[in-house]
Amino acid sequence: MPIRSTTIASTAVLAVAGLALSGCAATAASSTPNDGTVTLHVGQLGQAKVSEALLEASGENDGVDYEIDTALFDSGPAALEAVPSGQIDVVNMADTPMIFGQVAGTEAHIVAAAKTSAPGGSVVEIVVPAGSDIDDAADLAGKKVATLQGTTLQYSLIEILGEHGLTYDDIVPANLPPADAYTALTNGDVDAAALLDPQRAIALAAGGQVIANASDVVTDWNITVATDAALADDAKADAIEDYVLRLDRAYRWADEHPDEWAKVYAETTGLPLEIATAVTARDTYDLVPLGDEFTTSQQQQADTYAEIGLIPEAPDVAQSLDDRYNAAIEASR
Repeated sequence: MPIRSTTIASTAVLAVAGLALSGCAATAASSTPNDGTVTLHVGQLGQAKVSEALLEASGENDGVDYEIDTALFDSGPAALEAVPSGQIDVVNMADTPMIFGQVAGTEAHIVAAAKTSAPGGSVVEIVVPAGSDIDDAADLAGKKVATLQGTTLQYSLIEILGEHGLTYDDIVPANLPPADAYTALTNGDVDAAALLDPQRAIALAAGGQVIANASDVVTDWNITVATDAALADDAKADAIEDYVLRLDRAYRWADEHPDEWAKVYAETTGLPLEIATAVTARDTYDLVPLGDEFTTSQQQQADTYAEIGLIPEAPDVAQSLDDRYNAAIEASR
């Protein structure tokens, strides 16, 4: 059954309105420290080390025989930009950035994927401020809409517009990170914003309204991306497999202990407990082996970006997959 996730599924844990969470750089990766212990350099989106907190709260950090060094990035694209420098070995993010990473020749592969929204739900929703005269996505024609290029926010917005007879050219996109998008929405600098949690939850608590989501047109995926250098290192490759499975078990624990996890999440991110509870209660994380369903979804997304001219041509997304962990993931379900 689906299990609760954090906003790691959706692309970032980025707080706003005095709780802004922004990315920072990581230290360079080192495969084997002097004591012989493997160090796994993990990318985390946002400024809160949510995955570390989840592993600790769930007890899944017990018995880890490698070091975990977490570095923070403000988005999936920013994390992928750190791959050439060796700053990360593995990172979880939404699926969209890896399409652009593949086009750019990023030396990394997708090694795991999880569905991150319950049936009828959607990680990304289009939000308007209180008092807006925009009732649904069809009303966005000619409006200024905040989104972030190259992310699931943009892709979901494109698909939502298409469902309502509009194209991306029919709106005025404002390319903004989620925290800035929320601020722009609050200040009236944009008419609407494509938001994910926690910004979505904060906006709704402030009176914002959801006018559309991508539940019928987008399969929300969280992917685990590992660098080719790490995968070529047997010790690190083993550590990545262990890390993927530990996180999966930790998310299961969170699903079974929602109140406890919401408190830890609030403490870790600095969000109010009511916002943290809304965020953790809404998301899911359903890890599945890489297969046709994910590949088809990813290819459709790549084709869409090629059609609107944001990439020169759609890559064969199957070439970005490494299914070496499929058997272990299947055995863990």
